[in-house]
Amino acid sequence: MQVNGGGEMPAIGLTGNIGSGKSTVAGIWKEKRGAMVIDADRIGSEAVVPGSEALGRLAAHFGDQVLLSDGTLNRRRTAELAFRNDTDRQVLNSVVHPEIIRRIGLEMAAARKARVKAVVVDAALIFEFGFDNHVDLLVVVDAPREIRIERMLAKGKMDRETVERVMEVQMPPEEMRKKADYVLLNEGSLDTLETAALELYDRLVPKV
Repeated sequence: MQVNGGGEMPAIGLTGNIGSGKSTVAGIWKEKRGAMVIDADRIGSEAVVPGSEALGRLAAHFGDQVLLSDGTLNRRRTAELAFRNDTDRQVLNSVVHPEIIRRIGLEMAAARKARVKAVVVDAALIFEFGFDNHVDLLVVVDAPREIRIERMLAKGKMDRETVERVMEVQMPPEEMRKKADYVLLNEGSLDTLETAALELYDRLVPKV
């Protein structure tokens, strides 16, 4: 797929399953190439700050156990509770996802208005959000299942059971690959990933 042939700002959708390293790729593109990154995880965190309607709704459903002593969201405990069954997961999604979608749309519009060179939408649920229809191309970052699990456990934010539950409800990597324009395999060193990520970015975003 040719991108930016008419001088338009390319919008790149960047996705991958939990532990794939997609946000690492986004960070490389931002730091090394100056890409504007719209981070769905960041936006999700901003949507549930103390005093927000979303945080209040989550606390009303799950109880104060999802709140830390300073009133912020206990993300680890929320994940453990939300992914124990479909009903609780749907409650979490119904509270947080509409706000994430709204804010991503606003940030994409602002990027176009500012005429940035390229914008990257970094979102694990890019297909579920419907933003695969609002980007010029899709890049999927993938890695073997056990490597992804080990990465998440190393972060200390989830136990193995929760990680595996999240994996069960995410789109299978094989299906993501079929929908992707490009696939980055992240099963080696960080240096190897950085080299591959920069080579791909330079193909997608013309130097001007």
